[in-house]
Amino acid sequence: MERQIHLIWKIQRHPIALFMVISCLLIFSLAGYYRLNLDVDFSDYFSPSDPRLTALNSMTDKFERHDQLWMLLETEQDWRDDSAEVQLKAFLAMLNSDPNIISIQGYNQFVLGTAKAEKILSYKTHPRLSSVLSTDGRAILLQIQLDNSKITDFATQSLWLDEVLQTIDTNSQRYWQPLNVQVHLNGTHALNWQYAKVLLHDLSWFAPALLGIIFLMALLFIRQKMWILALALNNLITLLLTLGLAAWINLTLAAISAFVPVIIVTLGLAYGSHLYFGWRTKLSSGASTNEALQYTVSVNQAPLFYSSITTIFSFSLLTLSPSPPIQSFGILVAFAVLCNYLLCLTSLIFFAQYSSASTTRLLNFDKVVQLAKYNAQRPKAVIAGIVIFSMLALVSVTKLTLNDDPLSYFKSSNPFTLSSQKMAQYFSGINLQHYVVSTVEDRQIDKAEISFIYKFSRYLKKQSEVVTVQHIGDWIKAAGIGQNQFRQVLSQNSVQQLGLASELAQDKQSSLITLYLQPMTAMELLAFERKVDTWLAEQSADVKLSPPLGSNLLFAHLSVDNANNMLFSFAAALIALAILLSILKGSMIYGLIGLLLNFLPLLWVFALWQLNGGFISLGTAVVLGMMLGIIVDDTLHLMLKLPNTHMSPLKAVNSKVAASADSLWLSLQQVLPVISFTTLTIAGGFAIGLVSDFTPIGQLSLLSCLVVIFAWGFDVLMLPVLYLWWIVTKVKESKVKVEI
Repeated sequence: MERQIHLIWKIQRHPIALFMVISCLLIFSLAGYYRLNLDVDFSDYFSPSDPRLTALNSMTDKFERHDQLWMLLETEQDWRDDSAEVQLKAFLAMLNSDPNIISIQGYNQFVLGTAKAEKILSYKTHPRLSSVLSTDGRAILLQIQLDNSKITDFATQSLWLDEVLQTIDTNSQRYWQPLNVQVHLNGTHALNWQYAKVLLHDLSWFAPALLGIIFLMALLFIRQKMWILALALNNLITLLLTLGLAAWINLTLAAISAFVPVIIVTLGLAYGSHLYFGWRTKLSSGASTNEALQYTVSVNQAPLFYSSITTIFSFSLLTLSPSPPIQSFGILVAFAVLCNYLLCLTSLIFFAQYSSASTTRLLNFDKVVQLAKYNAQRPKAVIAGIVIFSMLALVSVTKLTLNDDPLSYFKSSNPFTLSSQKMAQYFSGINLQHYVVSTVEDRQIDKAEISFIYKFSRYLKKQSEVVTVQHIGDWIKAAGIGQNQFRQVLSQNSVQQLGLASELAQDKQSSLITLYLQPMTAMELLAFERKVDTWLAEQSADVKLSPPLGSNLLFAHLSVDNANNMLFSFAAALIALAILLSILKGSMIYGLIGLLLNFLPLLWVFALWQLNGGFISLGTAVVLGMMLGIIVDDTLHLMLKLPNTHMSPLKAVNSKVAASADSLWLSLQQVLPVISFTTLTIAGGFAIGLVSDFTPIGQLSLLSCLVVIFAWGFDVLMLPVLYLWWIVTKVKESKVKVEI
């Protein structure tokens, strides 16, 4: 560490070179911004190499899908009435005049009489009419196919989609408003549109809120212009460099990425404050500005170094997540922590040299030490309470379930949430799952495949989770023909001529079974998948069957895999912290204390989360992976500045640095106010996420705030008790033995 401190002051003698290096890095980062992929897409959460995603995309390519953009029109009267039909035809004409729309299907085909046009099969009742017209006739569905040829005219696909859908939605609402018709958009386009709008909403709130946090912390505690300038400049440089990294290595960004700048700025302010408070403490003893800077660097260099290393390690473990945006989340924050560490010991120190010696501030945390002393007088009661509550927390945490639902990631007032509710109210909902039934040999589907489809469908319809099942057999029954006749018709006509492209592959060798399921959580979807797989394993059919395919099921598997990986990341980071503290302090007791101080806050918070009906989701799982890297900062600053007590009994008696209550409180007097400030800063910064319209960010924000506050409580209330009762007592016992 002495060599590193010498290097820091050597760099300060060459400020021009320092800022030239920073400027070059900034120019390089800015030069790559054109490479940033700012498109927001639901599929970004899945790895392109995920076999489930590959199979789903293959199914989408093989069959004609009509679920990208649905428009649901709800009215008080029956859409089959003549007056309503006239209005609808005029509205359809208006939509068709939109150059961004290629075609309109759905109920439109029945209104214009094209549902049976050019079809060889004829029906008394169309087998898919109930899919686009509600039973009471109050709601209809229109499927809109957009022309994406103009995407190149926009910087991103998200901007194109925003303009197109905003135009369609505005014109539709304006047209139907006098007639009291409600317009709702759904489908993958509508979902991606809302993801983009949520991202813009969050960024528009997060930026001014972060500036407010910096201003508030500066006004109440720092009140030094040069320090404030340096901290703000460091955060700006870190953000620009981090964004450049995302651009140059083409990281995947998503709605959850909006929280990355909040974490970066919050941690930057918290880490830099350790240097500031050390500088101010030395000033109060009469030292000059330069002497105070040398002092704060010397006492904080090791804690800053090791806390940065552990934070980088913790966030790097997020790369174990199967979701690319979460991997990017971890990479960006880990890189930002590294940048902030280097800037704190270079540019921050440079600007701090020009700061005045005033140490006035409006608020301080000196009473925190008094609180710790008061609590330390009752060690047995404190430890007994911690043990009891921790046991209860363990019981509560074991009841946590994976209850993730990607369709509930928006607030109840969000247009996509409302449209999804309407889809479930009038039709079969949007929780779809598919199976592809294929021939074993290269031939068109025949009796074996159709018989299996009928049999499988009968089983599925008996399941309580299934709302309805759609398959090729519906068309055969509606046409009133047998399987032999259908085979002949199929061999003589193309799939397009039959109008079956949505359920029959072009080569006629595969057919699609589509399930509409009840709204289900991730665990319920996986349980249903296992139940169906068990039934299928008991069947003997001469057909090929794909695994169940669907975006919701895909997300359910992602949630489980992500939660397991985040749990592993947390365990790995916790063990690494314990080992690091044991090595640095030369005693496993310190490692154990550090483990408890960082494990118990998370345990208690997740126990409270479960008691209040919380569950494991994408956002809450990320908390497990990242929070240890944040709260470990204060633990390291505390532990590394505490006096060692692991010496032999003889040394403990003769050495001037033998542990005692006085030396403990002297150390805590300097550290506890600082970590109280960093806790307030981090909690305040993370609380910004509570205004997010994206549920995972809201959950991540809430749990992170609670973990930070609980970790502070354990550092203030538990650490002194353990130190005095467990370690200092041992030293005193050893001293008595030596005297005897």
